[in-house]
Amino acid sequence: MILISILWIASIVFFFIFAILLVRAFDARRMDDLENWHHRPIKSEYRAPLPFIKDLFEDYLEAEERVFQELDKYRIQDPELLKRFKYSRFACTGPNNPCGFDTNWNRTQELIPESQPKGSILLLHGLTDSPYSVRSVAENLHAQGFHVLCLRLPGHGTVPAGLLSVSFRDWTHVVENAVAYLTDKVGENLPFYIGGYSNGGALALNYTLNTLITGNGRTPNKIVLFSPAVAITSLARVASWHRFLSWIPYFEKNKWLRIEPEFDPYKYNSTPQNAAAQTWFLTVGLRSKLHLAAKRGYLDKFPPVLTFQSVVDATINERAIPSLLYDNLPTNGSELVLFDINNLATLEGLFTRGYRNAIQHFERSEDLPYTWTVVTNESDVSRGVVARTTLPKSCQITSTPLDLEWPRQVYSLAHVSVPFPPDDPIYGRVLDPKGDPRMRLGNLAFRGEMGVLSVKSDQLMRLRYNPFHEFMVRRIGEWL
Repeated sequence: MILISILWIASIVFFFIFAILLVRAFDARRMDDLENWHHRPIKSEYRAPLPFIKDLFEDYLEAEERVFQELDKYRIQDPELLKRFKYSRFACTGPNNPCGFDTNWNRTQELIPESQPKGSILLLHGLTDSPYSVRSVAENLHAQGFHVLCLRLPGHGTVPAGLLSVSFRDWTHVVENAVAYLTDKVGENLPFYIGGYSNGGALALNYTLNTLITGNGRTPNKIVLFSPAVAITSLARVASWHRFLSWIPYFEKNKWLRIEPEFDPYKYNSTPQNAAAQTWFLTVGLRSKLHLAAKRGYLDKFPPVLTFQSVVDATINERAIPSLLYDNLPTNGSELVLFDINNLATLEGLFTRGYRNAIQHFERSEDLPYTWTVVTNESDVSRGVVARTTLPKSCQITSTPLDLEWPRQVYSLAHVSVPFPPDDPIYGRVLDPKGDPRMRLGNLAFRGEMGVLSVKSDQLMRLRYNPFHEFMVRRIGEWL
């Protein structure tokens, strides 16, 4: 009788889940049409070899060269299609085609100083992004004398279909080879640093933990993180379930979380379900390693970490980095920098309940083992900002004016804005210079009726640059 009841309950749960997946599959059919760059992954894309096969970072660079040669097959050349896809990143003569830029930052970039370097640093971009998301930080560090490698992670910088079959193991393997490559080029006597934005931040932490737990690889001297994806939204855990139905051609669109026009030269607007699933697997493994490291004392040897993130973030769980990592670190010089919301009094009443005092979620009454800095309004009647810093094992707050202010009509930073400067030519607030036809995504402010544009309004409203980027890069330079 008990067995029958269990089978009955299991059947009900199965059919309930199947019904949800079926509804989701039919709903996905209403998304935009799939284009060539959604259907066909690039065949030359790198895949991590089997564990007993050894390869080098140079092998990855050779594969990347073949990848971008194959990418030419996706370029739109038909005159009629060019009218329809004028601003597509795949339009061969379009203003947003990155192959027409001075440097195509979709590819791995290595910035080598002219004289003896101070050290080396590996920078890792986020999910659906490209090395361009760490370009500004890389150029600042290179100007200070560092040897910088901005790595393109497999599946990125080419076509969105590249993320249909990529695995997080491809990413972790390339990161390991990139560190070995930098060590060979710069030497072991100079300091080595690693930095990452969003998914790249998770990869940076994952690599560091692996070196401490296994004893293999070079542990970085310091780590710099930007909105690290230590934990992402809970819906990502079921992203891999699409495979139950998406193998059926009728439900092919169910492989995608969203399908949108590809007008961004350095970031996919369309996102496959598999991309979210791989990040979920990566973060689950990362959290397990963090718990293991804390339990066995590996975090006592963990290198200092400097993190920059917004107190509000629609992509990641912004409270995970303090609770999972920082609160378990020794007093080793780590610092957490939080960008508060714009607490201007005129915005009172416009925030969703709970966000007005978002910073309170991070406050601790006990002494902390790390430095804690909040970039916030100097008062509720001023757009000017200050950095309020609390040193480790202290409750005393030091307030430092930054000579920066919130731009008008900006109420918070966004996940996608943290690493980009205000003068970024794509995502910044710069006006269109004469002779440069590129779409200024940071300046888009269309007004009109609903349902007319093919791009969702929340895509256009999201802040794409960091008004306090100057403070951020200055702090990184001081800290390293």
